[in-house]
Amino acid sequence: MAQVLQLDNETIEVVKTSRRGSIGLKVEPDRIALMVPKQFSDLTIESLVANEKEWLLDQIRKHQAEMPKKLVLKSGHELLLFGEKILYKEDHKTAVKSLKVELDGACLTAYMNTARALKAPEATARKKVVTFLTRQLQAYLMEKVPVFAEQIAVSPTEVTVRNYKSRWGSCYPDGRIQFNWRLAMAPKAVIDYVIQHELCHLVHANHSSQYWQLVAEHNPEYEMHKQWLKENGTALIHF
Repeated sequence: MAQVLQLDNETIEVVKTSRRGSIGLKVEPDRIALMVPKQFSDLTIESLVANEKEWLLDQIRKHQAEMPKKLVLKSGHELLLFGEKILYKEDHKTAVKSLKVELDGACLTAYMNTARALKAPEATARKKVVTFLTRQLQAYLMEKVPVFAEQIAVSPTEVTVRNYKSRWGSCYPDGRIQFNWRLAMAPKAVIDYVIQHELCHLVHANHSSQYWQLVAEHNPEYEMHKQWLKENGTALIHF
């Protein structure tokens, strides 16, 4: 079992890694992890945390202040669709055959009053919302991928949407490209960048200077879109 420490009101999970002599702090919406060299004993870690308490708390507060608001699937809370805020709400009055999700303007409604009682209503609603976002992204990809592929002079063999937990897209030597369904919550300009990013890998299967030069040729503002993902991606990934 991983070592867990309490620092004021913050719970910190200790993760032992192959780091050499240094520590690292990872602050996520629902988790704070302290990376330490695996040779450190529990006593050494406790002493280190006690000695560095103020620095650790300062870093945690800084990361939390910079972190975008956590996205929660709860009636009355806001979600994102192509970078725009939409209101998620649950309708428990309108009778429906099975749980469905519909977008009306800037409101995404989950109709929960089903003919049969739902065994896991929250999980079912989330599945429907994920399906909705996936289809929104698929439709956008169908429109944009051919355009960018022609501009870059590449021919992807397959375009699919996947459930990635730590990446926005993947490109394979056989021409397949895949995208994270959570991109449906990012602005369209950011999605465009990710599409171009993956398509450019069909020319350069690396992140060499030639690769980034090609990206820049097709998206001169790519650095800005990379920064958006850096600043806001955590909230999307953890949804």
